[in-house]
Parts: sequence; structure tokens; C-alpha cells
Amino acid sequence: MESTPARVDRQRFVNQLHEHQRIVRRICAVYAARSEEREDLFQEIVMQLWRSWPSFRGDSSFATWAYRVALNTALFRRRKQAAERIVPARDDGGGLEAEPAASEPDVAEAKEGVELLYDCIRKLRELDRAIVLQHLEARPHAEIAEFAGLSVGNVAVRLHRIKTKLRECLTAGGYGEE
Repeated sequence: MESTPARVDRQRFVNQLHEHQRIVRRICAVYAARSEEREDLFQEIVMQLWRSWPSFRGDSSFATWAYRVALNTALFRRRKQAAERIVPARDDGGGLEAEPAASEPDVAEAKEGVELLYDCIRKLRELDRAIVLQHLEARPHAEIAEFAGLSVGNVAVRLHRIKTKLRECLTAGGYGEE
């Protein structure tokens, strides 16, 4: 029979993961274009988080630790695919959930906007992707700076430039035009 501390620790991990799964989902959306790839990457990250759980000392928040593990897992997977000369396919829409009915044009437009945003984020450099993902998680500039190894001022400047690039990409993709 399993000891109580191990069961409690496993439950603590599950609770933390459930509370912060949005972080992992966002990383998956940026580093995997098709829904099947996103789900595979999500499972791979969860497995890596579980394997790494015993090494979590609590020096940082669970969210920060999980973000680092998830990002490193996504980057490692990407490098492995590149080394194997596998180029991930672009999402042609076939892996997306069924489109909403014609009576729900706002929902369909919002989904298209989100997909376009993730496509634009995928075009950014690795560090810029990491910075914008942290920003989307509403992390303070100081925390992003610590993670990225930059000054707080540099993070602010980079975020401004990243937002400009994303705005241009979204506009070029036809989003935001009236």
C-alpha cells in the first residue's frame, strides 16, 4: 500500500498542475502548429514535469518552475525534430475543432484571431517567444527579466518591440482591419 506522504505529494502535484495548466497549454500552442502536435507536446511536458517534480525545491513559484520545464521540453523537442530533419507541418485547419455554426460569427472570428496570433508568435525568435509567453501569463517584468537573464528595462523595450511585430503580423494577416 502506498504511504500517505507519497499520496499527498502526488495530489499536491496534480493540484498545482491543474491550477497552472494554462501555462503549459500556451507553450504548446506556440511550439506546435497542429492540434495533434499540441496534445502530444502537452503530454510530453506533463510527463517531464512529473519526472522533475522530486527536484522542485520551491525556490521559485510552481508556475515559474513549470514554465521553465515546459519551455525547455518544447525547445528540446523542437531541436530533436530539427536534428531528425522533421519539419512540423503547418496547421491547415484540419486538426482544429469543428467550426462554430454560421450563427456564431464572433466566435469563429475570435478563434481565427487566436490562431493568427499564435502563428505570429511562432515567427518570433526563441527568446522573444519566451518573453511574450511570460507576458501573456501576466508575469511582472522583474520575473521575466530574471528568467530571461535580462535587465528589467531590456524586457520592457523587447516587449514593446515584440508587440509592434505582432501588431504588424496580425494586420498583414487581415486581423484588426475594418
